[in-house]
Amino acid sequence: MHRSELFDVSNEIVLVTGGGSGLGLAMARALAANGAKIALADNDKASLETAVTTIVAMGGQAIAVALDVRCDEAICQAFDKVEAALGPVSVLINNAGIAHRDKATHLERDTIRKVLSINVDSVLIVAQEAARRMIRDGRGGSIINISSILSDIPMRQVAAYGASKAAVSQITKSLALEWAKHGIRVNEIRPGWFDTDLTAPFLKGPGAGVMAGQNPTGRLGEAHDLDGVVLLLASKASAFMTGSSIVVDGGHSIGR
Repeated sequence: MHRSELFDVSNEIVLVTGGGSGLGLAMARALAANGAKIALADNDKASLETAVTTIVAMGGQAIAVALDVRCDEAICQAFDKVEAALGPVSVLINNAGIAHRDKATHLERDTIRKVLSINVDSVLIVAQEAARRMIRDGRGGSIINISSILSDIPMRQVAAYGASKAAVSQITKSLALEWAKHGIRVNEIRPGWFDTDLTAPFLKGPGAGVMAGQNPTGRLGEAHDLDGVVLLLASKASAFMTGSSIVVDGGHSIGR
């Protein structure tokens, strides 16, 4: 199969949660540049509008979908809106998430619950909604969960965040096993250290230089560094992949 067909996403309708900025927007841009129709979902209206304008300006097709991933009704409505405007979602990028840094002895229950609600509960609930509709229509699809290298690597002061990303890894495998018979692939991307709004609390001051220095490649990740893997997982190129975790970290996890 020629690469133009193997990595073709021109018929894919992609919903990206947390798509208004950061890695979510970067992945959306990569797919839009290759012909996919994009629905950006976020609860930040200003970021969404700017993100859609960015994709349209580069010749892509995108719509904005207001979404608080903690609200089940809003999740259902988001999928309804995408179906009405673009068609049924064939690729879900479960990217919405938050980070929190604090000493483990200082973590409060409300903080832990907030991190787990957005990073874990919502990943499962959004995936459920996507899968129900894929199964309903008998068409299968691809679900891409965005985790982190911290799902497998312990780090000080990120107990809640690390636990949440470890849960995403287990969710990915469990859903992949259960939904394979329906033609639904569920895979996971584990980004390393990228300079985004999410990682700003970790990289402030000298943090960015320290993290870059610990990386075998000598730098932090850049937005375009996820382009290849997201094209792989959204296209036929990954037809025989499910339950897989792909690390994109410049070698950080092996060079520690």
